[in-house]
Amino acid sequence: MNQILIVWVFYGLLTIVVSLDPIGLRAAAYLRGILFGTMATTSSLRADIDYGHYNTKITDNYLLIVSENEMKQQHIWLDENKYDFTDPDFLLGASANETGWIQQNRMQIRGHNLGWGSDKYVPSWLLKREATITSDKARQLLSDYIHTVVGRYRGKIPWWDVINEAIDDQTNANPFHLRDCFWFRKLGPDYLKYAFTFAHEADPDTKLYYNDYNIEDIGFKSNSTMELVAWIRSQGVTIDGIGLQWHIDVSKTVTPGDGHYQVAQRFIDNKFDIMVTELDVAVPINASYPRNFQDLERQGDIYRSVLNYALYFSPNCKAMLTWGFTDRHTWMPYSSNDARGVPLPFDYLYFPKSAYWQMLEVMTRVVNNDVYRLSPQSEPNKCLGISQNSTSNVVQLYHDSCDNPYQKWNITWLGDGTYRISSFVDNNRVLSSSNTTASVGNVEMNNWTDVIDQEWAFSSQGNNTFRLVPRTAWWRVMTVYGSSDSIGIVDLITPSAQNWILTHF
Repeated sequence: MNQILIVWVFYGLLTIVVSLDPIGLRAAAYLRGILFGTMATTSSLRADIDYGHYNTKITDNYLLIVSENEMKQQHIWLDENKYDFTDPDFLLGASANETGWIQQNRMQIRGHNLGWGSDKYVPSWLLKREATITSDKARQLLSDYIHTVVGRYRGKIPWWDVINEAIDDQTNANPFHLRDCFWFRKLGPDYLKYAFTFAHEADPDTKLYYNDYNIEDIGFKSNSTMELVAWIRSQGVTIDGIGLQWHIDVSKTVTPGDGHYQVAQRFIDNKFDIMVTELDVAVPINASYPRNFQDLERQGDIYRSVLNYALYFSPNCKAMLTWGFTDRHTWMPYSSNDARGVPLPFDYLYFPKSAYWQMLEVMTRVVNNDVYRLSPQSEPNKCLGISQNSTSNVVQLYHDSCDNPYQKWNITWLGDGTYRISSFVDNNRVLSSSNTTASVGNVEMNNWTDVIDQEWAFSSQGNNTFRLVPRTAWWRVMTVYGSSDSIGIVDLITPSAQNWILTHF
């Protein structure tokens, strides 16, 4: 396995560690079939901060971005009919045919958000003029804003948080326990109905979400959310899903069948999709350091548990996003008077923590270490083997009993998201790839030299069937091609012909 020597000053301690060089969460999520994302700030992306580590860690590990503040009303909406689209245009491009940072890095984005149920996040100019704004005028303003923003990026944003955090933390006398805010005072609960209506009119193809915190577990707030979204839909309005933020701490436990699973199942049973939209797991801190370093391992366990939850509810759980990715840039200490912090998968210096490694393992460790026969799904009576000439590098298909030593493979987990696939005849001879981005990349046998060309990842397709992908081109697949049953690396086009059945010996 590939390793890196690191001199690491961690919480004031000089440490020399040997670290694995992981395949990355982006590749892992692609192989596992889940959209995995993070919050990012546009100013940080534009400035390529921290000597490039910020952007590099995002592009290496995430498929999906949500902007922290740059797509919110108070950032864009300067006055009636006056907007500042500088930041969202950087991300998405200013016109239908123009691309931005998102498309250029082959990523997707969640729109966050079109409205907020709190005066704290309503543009100040609206609040200053509140006494002169009628209900009809408020409805017109909301319509103008949503049609303008959603329409500008129509076709570029697959999901929008239409309204964010509209329900109060305690019960109150308002319908659905809605917070008091400008929009509620002017339009009552109908402001939510109008907002979803306008968003659907502006882009009928985007999926529309209600997003909130403390609704992932059983309680009055998740009950109120269910009642609210059911009411919105009962008004003939399109609402597709619920964003569950998941701002939690290391005291939380998440286990199959518990309240978190029950709440998610209730939303899904009522035909709403869900997303984990803002996950972070806070640790008690003292002067920015964990009070108990064992909490970092507990934190990793919770990240693993929430990822398993998201995978369990897939495809109705459409994505999982963390609220940031590095402890260097997190809202947590400031929001808790420095009582809680270090909540994310990468530490202050951008090194992966237990949370990172545990999520990587969940998504990529899908085959147990053992001896296997590899057969193309399209030709299960054949099997992959090495040449009986011990000096040959050829990998070939056989059509016989397929139980000979040269048709057996040792598959071994390397700990970095990948596997070593070695010959049963000679464990030092391994499956290798080269020229993997050519129209047809090469597959052959070589002596083990611990390089990334000798690392492979698996994507489970069910029933002991997998795609085999080279680490260097994880979006492609190993396949049989041509009339001579050659083995190569190609684009994923016909899955059934490019899958492999793994059979234990």
